[in-house]
Amino acid sequence: MGPLKAIASCYLNMFNFVGRARRAEYWWFALFMFLAYAVVQVATVIHVLRNPWLLDSLNSPAAMQALLLQNSSVNDWGAYALVGKIVFIWLPHLSVTIRRLHDTNRSGWYIFVPFLATIAGIVGGTFIFMVTLGQGAAIAMFAMLVVPLVVNIWFFVIMCLPGTHGNNDYGPDPIPNRKRKPPAHPAFAPRLPPNEQAEIAALRQSEIKDYYRKHVLPGIQRT
Repeated sequence: MGPLKAIASCYLNMFNFVGRARRAEYWWFALFMFLAYAVVQVATVIHVLRNPWLLDSLNSPAAMQALLLQNSSVNDWGAYALVGKIVFIWLPHLSVTIRRLHDTNRSGWYIFVPFLATIAGIVGGTFIFMVTLGQGAAIAMFAMLVVPLVVNIWFFVIMCLPGTHGNNDYGPDPIPNRKRKPPAHPAFAPRLPPNEQAEIAALRQSEIKDYYRKHVLPGIQRT
């Protein structure tokens, strides 16, 4: 799946929270979002540099309030920007993330794990700091910073994992010809579909017949 097809798929399925999404679809859209944010940030910086009075307004609450009163359309543009962000960024990203989790046979509710870990780390770190009267500052910092970081890295790794081969609990494989990872030992090999079992059995019978015709039958004929 190329970048254009992946981005189009995310927008076409922005209200679809069932089924599965392959890695290419998720990461091409993630790159698209990163580039879009970068373009918006650069454009904003250029606009502010060309209009120094905007920077002065940002540094002065009174000037900002006067600017908002004089330009009532600013609030309208802010509302349009919020709606645009929800429709063009937030919804498709939420949808493709949930479907990417489904591809790894995980529930879409896993999307809340990094957020909950961050909240738990902040609350737990603050509680430890207050209970120990500052003596447990190192533990508090660990809870507030390291725990959310580790959980976010874990979530990042999940997003990089390949999807399960074949159907799983959330639907059919989005890559029908996905390569199957060979098992470490034949005893742990998964059961093949009936059509593949029939093909392998036919191939083995053909090999046995060919071996018998080339190596066994000539010896019998000579005797």
